[in-house]
Amino acid sequence: MAKQVKMFNTGADYALSLIGGKWKPVILYLLAGHPRRTGELVKQLGTSHKVLSDQLRELGDAGIVARKSYNTIPPHVEYRLTDEGENLYAALRYLNYWGEQQVSNKQDVKIMCTDKMKELGEDGLCVITKQHLHHWKQEIVKK
Repeated sequence: MAKQVKMFNTGADYALSLIGGKWKPVILYLLAGHPRRTGELVKQLGTSHKVLSDQLRELGDAGIVARKSYNTIPPHVEYRLTDEGENLYAALRYLNYWGEQQVSNKQDVKIMCTDKMKELGEDGLCVITKQHLHHWKQEIVKK
């Protein structure tokens, strides 16, 4: 039986279909730069193992996240961003910056970014500078 072709209006439409939802952008943030174990992700997200597993499976199927299983007792599994996932993460960082600029003068819109992330100096979706943007733009142009 022939597989039905999914149609999207734009490349952005397709990309957003891959990362849409409540947890996927946050999962991408948490995996950026270093692999994480399932338990770490559950603890940081505050979600159930099932929800996390479903999200990771979808991201894995899309080629954004890679799963590595270690043959140990107890079982040890790590997730990390693939090269394509890292590229997508860079695009998300820019999109985050754009969104923050759009709401900076609006009183009726708030972007939730945990104070803890800022306090720890975590380099994630919530913490971005123009210097970073310039660097990422250069990386994207090189590719």
